[in-house]
Amino acid sequence: MKAFKMLLPAAAVLSLAGHVWAAQVARSQRSRLVQARREATTDPLTGLANRAGLARALDELDGEPIDLVLVDLDRFKPVNDTYGHAAGDRLLVEIARRLREPLDGIDGAVVARIGGDEFVLACPSPAPIAGLLGAEVIQALAEPIEVAAGVSVSVTASVGAIHATAGEDRARVMAAADAAVYEAKLRGGDGLVEHNPLGGLPEVEERPLLRLRELAAATRALGAIA
Repeated sequence: MKAFKMLLPAAAVLSLAGHVWAAQVARSQRSRLVQARREATTDPLTGLANRAGLARALDELDGEPIDLVLVDLDRFKPVNDTYGHAAGDRLLVEIARRLREPLDGIDGAVVARIGGDEFVLACPSPAPIAGLLGAEVIQALAEPIEVAAGVSVSVTASVGAIHATAGEDRARVMAAADAAVYEAKLRGGDGLVEHNPLGGLPEVEERPLLRLRELAAATRALGAIA
């Protein structure tokens, strides 16, 4: 009986140790899961949301009116070609930092990098101020950016803005913003075009967005030749 009583504290210690170990394992697993989810929705270079992160953020804003701004950098490729990809990466990181500022502190807002030089800003907004947000983006990019020691470049963007009312189809909202960017590209870039709500949302185009960019560039080139 005495020996049995002596075993009780030891058993309690083992049980406690088992619970502690199980709790540590559970915390570690949760931490890894959170990290994996974060990585799956985050652009590794800029720390902005990626396409999946943007989709998740827009899901959370479903049913709310939003302002959405699509930003397509003008002539980003020459930076890579002239100064190297490290310089291009440095440029993108700084642009990401600047794009965060207009939405800083706005609950539910998201800034995403959805392509090599394409970004999206979206935030809940009961009032249609997408044009003002787009203008802030252009202003944020106005100052030159240092991409290497002693080397600074100026970057511009073609910006499309749209205010979407609650319940609008997301794909058509994005298509409207892209059509506005396309119009800005046709005008020579470095400018803002706001979607006209009186025209309604466009149907979703089957052709890829990159093709629209190429068409805009070709149109400008032909105009210059003429």
